Formats: sequence, structure tokens, C-alpha cells
Amino acid sequence: MGSAETAVRAGSPMDQGYDKVGAEIFRRALQNLTNEMALALINTSGSPVVFEVKDFCTSLHDAAGEHLGYSSYALLHAGSAYVGVKATIDQIEAEGQSVRPGDAWILNDPCGAGAAHQGDIAVVTPVFGAGEHLGWCYTSMHVMDVGGTGVSGYAPGARHIYEEGILLPPTRAIVDGRIDPEWERFISANVRLPGIVMSDIRSMMAANNVGQKKLDEVVEKFGVEQFREYCEINKNLTEQAFRRRIGAMRDGVYETAEWVEFDGNDGPDHLYEVRIRMEVDGEDLRFSFAGVPQVEAFINAGEGVILGQTMTPILTTLAYGDLPFNQGMWRPLHFDMGEPGSIINATPPAAMSNGHSETGFRIAKGVKDLLVQALSLSDDPEVRARVASQPQDGYPIAGLAGLDQYGDPTIVFLLDNSVGAGGPATTIGDGQDVYFLSAGSGAGLAQIETHESRQPIMFLWRSMRKNSGGPGQHRGGQSLEEAYMIRYTEQMAGSATNSCSEVPPRGYGGGLPASTGDYWPIYEANAEELLKSGRLPVMSALEGREKRVPSKTGDLALAKGDVLRLLSGGGGGLGDPILRDPEKVAKDVADDYITPEHAASAYGVILDESGEAPDLEATKRRRDEIRRERIGGEPKAEQKPPETVGVGVQLNSAGDGWECGYCGGSLGELSANWREAAASKEFPVTEYHKRHGMEVRARREEPEVMIAEHACPSCGGLVGVDVYPDGFEGFPAPRLDGSEPPPLAVSGQA
Repeated sequence: MGSAETAVRAGSPMDQGYDKVGAEIFRRALQNLTNEMALALINTSGSPVVFEVKDFCTSLHDAAGEHLGYSSYALLHAGSAYVGVKATIDQIEAEGQSVRPGDAWILNDPCGAGAAHQGDIAVVTPVFGAGEHLGWCYTSMHVMDVGGTGVSGYAPGARHIYEEGILLPPTRAIVDGRIDPEWERFISANVRLPGIVMSDIRSMMAANNVGQKKLDEVVEKFGVEQFREYCEINKNLTEQAFRRRIGAMRDGVYETAEWVEFDGNDGPDHLYEVRIRMEVDGEDLRFSFAGVPQVEAFINAGEGVILGQTMTPILTTLAYGDLPFNQGMWRPLHFDMGEPGSIINATPPAAMSNGHSETGFRIAKGVKDLLVQALSLSDDPEVRARVASQPQDGYPIAGLAGLDQYGDPTIVFLLDNSVGAGGPATTIGDGQDVYFLSAGSGAGLAQIETHESRQPIMFLWRSMRKNSGGPGQHRGGQSLEEAYMIRYTEQMAGSATNSCSEVPPRGYGGGLPASTGDYWPIYEANAEELLKSGRLPVMSALEGREKRVPSKTGDLALAKGDVLRLLSGGGGGLGDPILRDPEKVAKDVADDYITPEHAASAYGVILDESGEAPDLEATKRRRDEIRRERIGGEPKAEQKPPETVGVGVQLNSAGDGWECGYCGGSLGELSANWREAAASKEFPVTEYHKRHGMEVRARREEPEVMIAEHACPSCGGLVGVDVYPDGFEGFPAPRLDGSEPPPLAVSGQA
């Protein structure tokens, strides 16, 4: 898209004379088509990444490349599918190629063809009905390897894209329903596990073949003319419903910032800033992005990632899951990617093998923040009820290559800790535990038995991680931790990465940030000795040489008996934690979700002598004390639960100023930043999390990551909590007065 603002073509006015029942039957037929494609992929793939974790997508497009249907597994791939099919069409037209039944194109280029990263290979197949070319089936999945310096498509040590593995622009490698033998030899020669990779490419071909078969049934029932008519009708219906929902948000300009972590390549520990702006303009959403110049690291992202990671929070926050996904979801959206050559609009030779998880998930969290700011100011209670905190949207993962227990080449690449990340707290309750990622609504947690039957490892434990969810009136989702030992092979080596370790996901409306993820090896561990003595190798008994390694490393080696421990992070909290029902806090302690110390420090809940129930009088005293500490004196007003959980700041009745969502106290004029009127205190994030018994990785270089609590000076209720690097000029308040915002730009890189 470059620097030009781009909007997807607007739909034409609806013809109200259509058959509404027929249109809905047709829409469901196309949705079932993509679901049948997904089932075919699950049933034919031999990779747990597909049949258990479900890191894939299946998608149907019309002949022009516009979305007709999409399976709800990896949501971020919606951007990849949209850009990838368009890139395939452009390639075909540029080369004057024909489109024939039985032919298909493969691609994985994140820069020119929209792939999330090189590890996600896609197959694009033209589909036909009654002899006419009607559209495209698109299937992509994370394959187990694409070669290069990294393992399984992640190359933390890469400085340029050429180091990250095989790179495929849209390439007609499938002719007459078969993979061209020369292309099969070429791909097989460039990956570590050619048998598995080629098998999965054939599984994607099978999924698209099922799409063609189901399309035949649809065309036979409806005919070509009605097929095209109903496609347009359903796009327009989705667009109209989506525009009505956008129109329920308050017009204005909303802005936020996020920071991409990178401590690899033996260099400084960087925090790279990205800025995102969203303008609610009637029934349109206009997104603008700015990022630091692209860097020699695998964190850079391209168009497919930015579109997909913008659509992800829209689908999970604003679309409610009740809007049918097709091109109508794209039409009200406008994108300004900024100048080419930044980490959010990268150009060759930028390394991009983890751009979707590094920069991409920061974009997703930032867009979520923008949407929630706008939702919280809506007059519509149903729309306002969609307010939520940030999910973790980051995870530690290792890719280790070696020999399995049977002596065959293998790759240990377990997505458990991505699935194990905590979800956002919502207005209706606590965040989902072991939520996965906002971009992966259809994921599942792979069974330990599956891993151990295929890999030379033994799991020592898998458990819920205490105190990992962000405290709030509604708590963020708790996360997973696990550890495995190399047991049935002599050595494995590869890479590891964690995209969220130093800058935790934020809460909202006074909710606190969550614990972050982390990982580390334990060398020369005593797990085998414990097993031989009949003792369980749990963490309290495990001994060995722990070593802190960079969050991004291309040089991780584990020998027989070594252990890798991985911790997922939680979701942010929603609303002031001292408004949480003390009984719920006590239950969390009883369920071993949180510690008694965490209950007291974060929630102000003091347990009675039994340790099983709250001491209500002591809890009230402690919570009153917390309010006084926040504002440096006695509150003048009572803090009451807000009308909508998580709405700590709202417009006053006159619409000309900000006020506290708990007591109605003034927080300044509309043209000012409400933070300036709040009682604010700043803390280093490491000290803050330690006080609450939570965990975040400490930075070893400046700037330090900080947390600022903003409390209402009248009642002492927390109305907002910010997370940022030291020296950051601060987050702006929504601009609702119609004034022109300054040009969007980053403040620099840390």
C-alpha cells in the first residue's frame, strides 16, 4: 500500500427486492465450504500444529480476489489471504498466464505476497463453476520448516530476509493437480524435514480441492448468475451491519503507542516504538501507522500482517463474532501504512520471519486499545459493554532440531505457550485462562502424549501460573507454564524467542497489567536422578544450572538431561482491583490462582484466620488505606462501581469535559488530557510487579519500563494505568473536539 491511504472499494446500494432466505442459505453454504476445507486440512495433515493447535486458515474469494468466506481459526491470516490472493492475481496478469483447472500457486513471501512470515506457506487455487472461473480457494498453514538459519520459520539471528529460509512469491508449482517434480525437488532440498513439509503442501491442495467440490454443489443449486448476485448481496449486508456498529462509536481521533522488544544479535536491548491512530469518521474507521525505520532483525512486518492484526481485534472486539466475514468487513476500513521502509511497512531485504508475532501482535494490542477507548465513550450500552483489557498476545517458543527417539530427523516446535497465554478481562467476567492469542480463536492445546510420542522429550510439568493475570475488578486470564527434558537423544539445537517479556500487556479503566512470559534453560538438571529415586521432578525439587539467555536467540543448545522451562504471560485486568468482590478474591486464593500476598497487595483483600474467607472489616480498612495512598489524603467522594465495568473515565453530562466513572468528579476540560487532572504516581515495572508477586523480565539497559497509576483525586479510584519506557512523553487523550491532530510520528527508538 505504500504511503498512500487505501480504502477497499465501497459496496453499491442494496436492492431490497432480493430473496432474504435464499441469500442467507447461500451465505451459510459458503461458510460451510471454508469449514469443510478446514476439516480436510485437519484430517490430512500429519502436523500437530494443524490437527491440534490449528495454526492455519482456509478462505474463499471471488474472481477479483474479494473475500467471500473465511474459517475462524487463525484470524490474522485474513490479511495474508486478502493480500496473497491479490498478489497471485497480479502475478498472473503481469506474466500473461492463463488460469486453468488443476493449476495452483504456492507462496510464502511476507513482503510481496502478504504471508505472516515465511513459515506460513499458502496454496492458492482457482475454482470454477459451469466452466467459468468464479474465484479462488486459499489455504495457509505453519509448516514445520522452511530452511534458513532458524528452525520452523523463526530466525532470531537473521539480519536479512535471505537468511530466513526459502522465499516463494506466487509461483505456479502445481500443474494438472500435481506438484511439479522440479519444484518438489527444489523445496525438498531447502528444508530440514522435506517429507513432512511436502505432505502438508499436499494437505493444503486437498483442502482447496474440497473447496472446489463444495463450490460445484453450490453452483449446481444456485447457478452462476445467482452465485454472483448473492455474493454481492452478502458483501453489502455485512458492510451495512458493520457500518451501523461503527456508527455507534463516538466520532474522534484516538491514538496509542506500543513497543517492540528486541535483545538479539548480540546487540543492545532495544525497544522499538510504533504509533497507531484511529479516526472514527461516521461509519468509517481510518487507521494510520508509524514506526521506526526497519531494522536488521526478524521483527519487521509487512502489509498482510498489519491488515490481519488490525482485523483481528476488530473481529474479537467490535464484530462480536456475529458479523459474517466477507469483503464487507474490509470496505469501511482505510489504511495509511506510512512511508515504506519502517518496521510496520518493511521492504526488502528486511528480515521478517517473526514480524507477525513481534511487531504484528503489538499492532493488534494497540488497535485493541484504540477500539476500547472509542467503545468506552459510546452512548450505546451494548457497544460500551465490549470494553476489555489487552490480551497477552505474545509467547515464548523454541525450535530445536536433532534426532528423535527413533533416530530420524525431527524438529521440536511446540506452540503450547502461545496457546497458554492469558486472555483479556471483559465487562462480563474474568479473562479466559489459557486463551491462546487474539488472532487464534480456533486453537487447541496439544496433548503432552502427542508431543512425547513424536519427540525425544519428557514433560516434567504443565500447570497454571499463579498471579499471572492482571488484577482488576475483573481479573485477566491466567497463563500456563511447563517444562520438558531432553531425554531420548544426545543433543538438540536451534533458536528461541519471546515477544512479550519486558513490556507487559496493559489493563484498562484502572485494571493492572499482567505478568509477561519468559523462558530459560536449566543445564545439567537432576530430573533423571529424581525419577530414579522415585521422586517427581517438580520445580521445588529440580536443581541445575539456570542460565538467563536473550529473549531472542539463534543459539540455543540442549543436551540429554537438560530442561527447558517456559512461562506464558497473562491477560490485563479490567477496572480498579479494589472493586473486585472479596469473595471472588478469596476463591482465587483457594483455587491456587493467586497467593494471599497478591490478594492483599493488588486487591486489598485480607483473609481471616482460616485463610479461606475474606476478613471484610480488615479488607475495608485496607482498601480505604489504598485510596488514601493513591491521592495523598482523604477522599472527598465515595468510589462506587461504574455503570460499565472498566469505564473509569467518561464524558460529563454537558459533553464538554472528562469525569470519573466512579464518582463523577471532574477530570478536566475536553480539550485537555484527563491524565493531567488525575493524581498520578510512577513506578519501575519490575518493582511494581515484584510488590504484587508478579513477574516481568528486567531490562539490563536503559530505558527502564515504567508504570503510571492515575487515580481520581476525588474518590481515589484508579481510572487508568499506563505502561511505557522511561522518557516517553505520555499517551494522549481522545481528541473529540474536531481539531486537527499533529502528524503521526514516533518519538524515537530506545
